[in-house]
Amino acid sequence: MSVEDVVRYYQALGFFTGAEPADVIQSYAASHGSRPDPGKPWDDVFLLALSEDDVWSDDPEADVCAENQVYSEILAEWARISRGAFTPTGITEDWESESGPIIIRFQLGGQAASLSPAYLDDRTDLDVLRQINSLIAQTGREFAYAIDGNFALVVCLTHEQKKKMIEDRGFPFAW
Repeated sequence: MSVEDVVRYYQALGFFTGAEPADVIQSYAASHGSRPDPGKPWDDVFLLALSEDDVWSDDPEADVCAENQVYSEILAEWARISRGAFTPTGITEDWESESGPIIIRFQLGGQAASLSPAYLDDRTDLDVLRQINSLIAQTGREFAYAIDGNFALVVCLTHEQKKKMIEDRGFPFAW
């Protein structure tokens, strides 16, 4: 599969809408110093990070603490990429102490909901996405992520899309 075919593959899954494959590849090469290798699953991860309207990518070491209210901001960003599956409103982030427990409360579809991320020093607990997935299961979409040290990519897909990415591209989802 050529690099252009890889971009088209992801376009068929809803990423890079309206973009020319050559432009996506050029952007990747400009930021990584070379074109993506279609045989390396992590190159797919870094490639998808360029589809900014469809993914959240950042360093999970995000100075998470009570004062910074990082989860309140991140939930809004995850909602943006969820294609309407996750629409929290009235988000509040409460810390019992400097090391938690942490409770994030919000409204989802008119119902009260909450999440309990683990305290991981200053890192974001991306496994809180599993809790979100249980809240949005009826939508047919789910969050998934890939992480490598100080880089994480979060996407919101159908189960079929996720399965296809794993089978076809060896996409390195965390779970």
